[in-house]
Amino acid sequence: MRSVYLVDFACYRPPRSQMCSRGSTMRTAHASGLFSESTLDFMQKTMDRSGLGDCTYLPEGLLRVPTDMCMGEAMKEAQAVMFGAVEELLAKTGVDVSDIGILVVNCSLFCPVPSLSAMIMNKFKLRHDLLTYNLQGMGCSCGLAVIGLVKHLLQKFK
Repeated sequence: MRSVYLVDFACYRPPRSQMCSRGSTMRTAHASGLFSESTLDFMQKTMDRSGLGDCTYLPEGLLRVPTDMCMGEAMKEAQAVMFGAVEELLAKTGVDVSDIGILVVNCSLFCPVPSLSAMIMNKFKLRHDLLTYNLQGMGCSCGLAVIGLVKHLLQKFK
């Protein structure tokens, strides 16, 4: 088997207008009226035990009062994250989109139509003969499966 290496990566960072603290996140969640007390307690415990700092980002729809958790807001968030990360990665690496032969997209919960991989292909005008894998709705642990899939694909295809 050929070795496979991660050459570069990019992470999306939302605008400062979407920055918030743990306290403001919990206040917004509580004010929304959408969560039970047990769910709010679970959210607080998760944040306390995550090891993350007090500063995070939330999507615009979750920062509004009342909270707007509609499909349109979820789509805006997904596109901002995906397109922002791909744009940064292309800029950092200088890779031409015509040289991309495989696209694997993983999202633990959001499963829109058209698929997330189709959105990326259309936005960046990727090749029509691109191998695409769209893994959605499989939960957080799917990230490990994606890494194995990509490694396998890169070992099999030139």
